[in-house]
Formats: sequence, structure tokens, C-alpha cells
Amino acid sequence: MKIAVASGKGGTGKTMVSTNLAYVASRTSEVALYDLDVEEPNCRLFFESDGEAEELVKLMIPVVDKDRCGFCGVCADVCEYNAMVTLPADVLVFPELCHSCYGCLEMCPEGAISEGFKKIGSTVVSRSGALTLVSGELAIGQPATTALVGMTKNRVHLAAGIQLYDAPPGTSCPVIEAVRDADYVVLVSEPTRFGLHDLDLMVQTLRRLGKPYGVVINKARDGDYRIEEYCRDNAIEVILRIPWRMDIARDCARGRLVAETIPDVGALFETMLETLRSRSPEVIA
Repeated sequence: MKIAVASGKGGTGKTMVSTNLAYVASRTSEVALYDLDVEEPNCRLFFESDGEAEELVKLMIPVVDKDRCGFCGVCADVCEYNAMVTLPADVLVFPELCHSCYGCLEMCPEGAISEGFKKIGSTVVSRSGALTLVSGELAIGQPATTALVGMTKNRVHLAAGIQLYDAPPGTSCPVIEAVRDADYVVLVSEPTRFGLHDLDLMVQTLRRLGKPYGVVINKARDGDYRIEEYCRDNAIEVILRIPWRMDIARDCARGRLVAETIPDVGALFETMLETLRSRSPEVIA
């Protein structure tokens, strides 16, 4: 089962939910956790690993042989992202705009374009007990977030019973890439006006994608039930309610797994895991 943990905004506790759910699940089975928040990956802070294997991630960038080029302009016409401009005696390539679609290589009538490469980041694989953690790390200044999210998901193909995707925040292209093949999406929200607003954006997004989803309310406080009311009015399941408590906040800030250090919180994640297992496609089938 592939479970994506997402949120309409940052700071809701998405990584806290992902890491603790992975920890609880790994106590009984093989689990893979993919940190797809590649601009700021931090799942590794919560686990002691047995070593790391890093691999550079590259994208194709066209290289023009100007001795063979006829400056016909076909490559510039083909490029939907304006990454190439043809001049009377030159071809300009803008790597930051290139999406590595290979269209220019395929369509060049002179065969004057070959493959070059640029580094967009790296993926790091580590092990902690029965948990395999795969992290994507975007290189500074690189805009290819969506591409790296996809490559991080494909770095290793595991037969783990549960695969967890810690998605980037928001509702943009990297999030769509992160959740597109998930069997179920957990939306983490907080009881604030911003939290409710961005939760609604994510709900609208998942409805368009046709993905099943449920909500985890983090930092829940008695007397503030705006998220519960929204979920009730929109027929959305509330999977878990994590209370706003100082011991939870303190352990998270110190890089500790609250499912391990706080017994009653661990019980909450055990219940959540069983709920998610009941949503498995195999169980439903």
C-alpha cells in the first residue's frame, strides 16, 4: 500500500506524522519512507541509520554542435519552454528552462544536438531496522523540484508492505507528482484559519485527481473544532486527532519520535495504522 502524507501548507506536522507512522509500522513489517520534500528534507533527523548511499541526480541538457548546425530554428520551435533560441549564426541554450524532453534531439534535421547533463540534486538511501529511508535533496538554485520528486520515488523499488511518501507542502506540481500513484492520501491540518483554507485547496486538488483521502488534525485544542466541522460538512473522514501538548512539541523539536517516547501518542499512531490498513486496495477488493 502506498500512502502519501500531504498538507496544503507547511508547518502542520506532516513530517511528524510521516516519521512516526513509519516507525510504528516498521515494528511489525518492512516499511519504506520516501522524503519527497526535496527542498527541505528532514526525515533523516528522526532515525539512526546503518549507513547511507548517495547518488547524484542529473537531467539532460542539449549541447549544440555549431559546426554541424544549419541554424534552421527547428529546435527552438519544438521547445515549449523557450529553453533554446536560434540566431542567424548561433543557438542559445538556457539550462534553467530546459525540461529534458529530448524533443530538440529528436527533431534536429542535422543531428547537431547531443546530450549534456546538469546536476539537479541527489538521493540518499539509508536503513534503520526494518525501515528503508529514501531522501531527495535538491541542489541549491535548481528549479527542477518535480523531476527530483519523481526520481526519488524511483530510486529503489521495494517490496515493502507499506510505502510512505512524505510529500512537499502546498498544491503545486511537486505535490501532484508525489501523490499521483498513492493508494491513499493523509492530509495533515491544524485548527487555524490558514490551516483550514489550505486544507480546502488540497481537498479540491485530490477530488480532481480522484484520490481517496482522510484528515489528521494536529495541534488539536478543545474548543476549536473548525477542522472537524469542515470535515463533517464535506463528508471527510477524520483519521486521527493529535492534541496540542507541550511534551509532544518538545520531543518533536528535539528530533525524537513521539510514538516511541510518549506511550499514549504511540497508541494513537497504532490506531491510525490499523485504520489505514483497512483502506488498502487488497482489503477493499
